[in-house]
Amino acid sequence: MLAAFGGTLSFLAWVAMPWLGREIAIPLNMTISTGSLMLILDGVLRFRGLIPAGRLRWMTPAAMLIEAVQVIVNLNQDWLRITLNDMLNSLILVAMIAALLHRARRDERTIHLMIAAGTALMVCSYLLRIDAALGAPRGTFRAPGDPAHAYVFFISLLFILSWTFGMLLMVNLKVHRALADLADRDPLTGIGNRRLLDRLATRSLAHDRAGLVLIDLDGFKHINDSFGHDQGDRALIWIADTLRGLIRPGETPIRLGGDEFALFIDGTGDSSDLDGRVAELDADINGRITVGAGFPLPARVSIGAAAAPADGSTLDALIMAADRRMYADKHGFRPGAEARS
Repeated sequence: MLAAFGGTLSFLAWVAMPWLGREIAIPLNMTISTGSLMLILDGVLRFRGLIPAGRLRWMTPAAMLIEAVQVIVNLNQDWLRITLNDMLNSLILVAMIAALLHRARRDERTIHLMIAAGTALMVCSYLLRIDAALGAPRGTFRAPGDPAHAYVFFISLLFILSWTFGMLLMVNLKVHRALADLADRDPLTGIGNRRLLDRLATRSLAHDRAGLVLIDLDGFKHINDSFGHDQGDRALIWIADTLRGLIRPGETPIRLGGDEFALFIDGTGDSSDLDGRVAELDADINGRITVGAGFPLPARVSIGAAAAPADGSTLDALIMAADRRMYADKHGFRPGAEARS
């Protein structure tokens, strides 16, 4: 928004040159134009998550100060003023292109390439004008009289259009992505829900290699009855946070509902690996369930696992197999397990 406002002010300063005089209009036009590009760069860096908000807030005023000084010093040397201005602006634009293309997600890549193409055209127009300024006999280059200046003006319109259209598409994409992510998240714990589990299973089970670990909080009703539902919610959040901190690459924590959780493991079908993972989760979670300021709860979790294709090739089959083992664990039938109420 500020960048668009700055671009408008820059254009108005140029239009108002007959009334303001070139001593005021030219520094205003070129300084505000550079500031607008810096605001766009700052916005791109923050929009892409490359820098936190406010980290480089000094960049825009610093660039505007540099531009203002060089414009005032070289006010009567069009070729030098234009060359330095276009070099600075080209560097800013190249930084924008790099920020746009850096690790772009697949669904963003086409939009980023479109915006980057418009930005690259703007860089080319600046380079063309630099070439015209340096190639003209000393003292003969005039802005805006040189044709290269008209080319920069025309390309700048395309640049603005590509950025406006591209950012509208990016905002729309981010909104849809945020809504999709919200639909895949459990509102209490923030980890995945059954909808996300269904999607992950559909993709992974097509290759017949996946693991599922079910985790059930024992004595959850007792916690709610004895300590209140608030403490029960805190226990669920504690388990979710613990799972989130224990996951490995390819693992996704899920809350199925109530006091039931799952850990979906993509790319594993080895039952012995799953048995080892169950033992690790048992050691990491049981005996450590706390809420509030380290307040311990008299609760444990029961754990069961299943692997595809050994236990089935559908999500329902894996859930049934893992559920049987989880209840065997709850009643002390898993090796090393104790009976739990």
